[in-house]
Amino acid sequence: MVNPFTPGFGRSPAILAGRSAALSDFDAALRGELPEQRAMLISGARGIGKTVLLSEFEAKARDAAWSLLPLHTGSSSLSDELRATAVARLRELDPDAVASHLTGAGASGFSASRSVTDRYAGQDEPLGDLLDRLAALAARDGHGVMIALDEVQSVDRAQLHEVSQHIQDLMRRHGQVVFVAAGIRSGVSKLLDHEKTTFLRRAHRLELGPVDIGTAAEAIRMTVADTERSITPEAAVRAGEISQGYPYLIQLAGSKAWRAAGDAPTIELEDVQGTRDAVVAEMIRNVHGPALRDLSPRKRDYLEAMLEDEGPSNVGDIARRLGVDPRYQSTYRERLIEDDLIEPASRGYVRLSLPYLREALEERRLGRAATDLDSGLDRTRTRPVTDIAPSRARGQETRRSR
Repeated sequence: MVNPFTPGFGRSPAILAGRSAALSDFDAALRGELPEQRAMLISGARGIGKTVLLSEFEAKARDAAWSLLPLHTGSSSLSDELRATAVARLRELDPDAVASHLTGAGASGFSASRSVTDRYAGQDEPLGDLLDRLAALAARDGHGVMIALDEVQSVDRAQLHEVSQHIQDLMRRHGQVVFVAAGIRSGVSKLLDHEKTTFLRRAHRLELGPVDIGTAAEAIRMTVADTERSITPEAAVRAGEISQGYPYLIQLAGSKAWRAAGDAPTIELEDVQGTRDAVVAEMIRNVHGPALRDLSPRKRDYLEAMLEDEGPSNVGDIARRLGVDPRYQSTYRERLIEDDLIEPASRGYVRLSLPYLREALEERRLGRAATDLDSGLDRTRTRPVTDIAPSRARGQETRRSR
């Protein structure tokens, strides 16, 4: 049996958990019922499902016969890429894209020669004119144009400004145009501070967060239900609890439970219980490790000062543990909020924002302590110190290995 869960980043799951409202709104935007959502900016933490949702939007646009123009932040020029994708679609839609002309006839009148001209070969027509023609041809058939950009936080600001000007002009002149960008919340916030991102600031903001445990459990149950296997309600709920409603972890917990069950026809509670450590380890390696690797020592100290609290931490207590003025700690608090590592819990309190970040911090602290002991150094710090929807694009499945 093939494992139906897809824990890889950006891979569309068989069952998309908790995004039915966003998908329904996008359908309405394509129909013109929500024009304010025809320019949209999706943001959220790593692994929260931004790329997956963008892929679902793209699938809906294709199903509606819209012309899809995907852009990639790795391209050397966004404008050149937009031109190339627009020309490719124009060659498909424009009846005058290729023209054939009689160029001459033989003396007998029985032979003739013709020349074939590709309207878009090597042409230097302005990009705005190309986009206008594409939008007009799409509207002629009752469709539209969708432009999509993932990992928007990584794009060159000057290139983004240039392309966004063309998109803004296109949207102003043609009604059937949709633009959707997606990116990591902290990077998107920094991007919007740039003076040349006014267009994005006015876009509809779709902030993705975790789903509730019941929704996560139901997504796991429904994913298994599409196979020859079954999963007990208790096992599904426990897997949902391990995932904490985090989309990447929903797929990871489900995948680990599937493998743990071996050849059994039913995934039981005990199959799920033993997977938690492996799920946590992969979350630390794939999500928290890269995020924590480049942290400044002061940010790391701030996070480790929060480990003394089982729940939310009082910012005054954090300042006391760090041995700094309470006003000084606010600088690092705001930076860690921007990094998506902590979040406000209530007035004067903060908490760790991602599942198993506490375990990651404790592991790193223990690792450093072990290294210090091995090297014969005593660097121990004393305090104080200064909803459910089927996926449209199922992605690739991985085969179970025992």
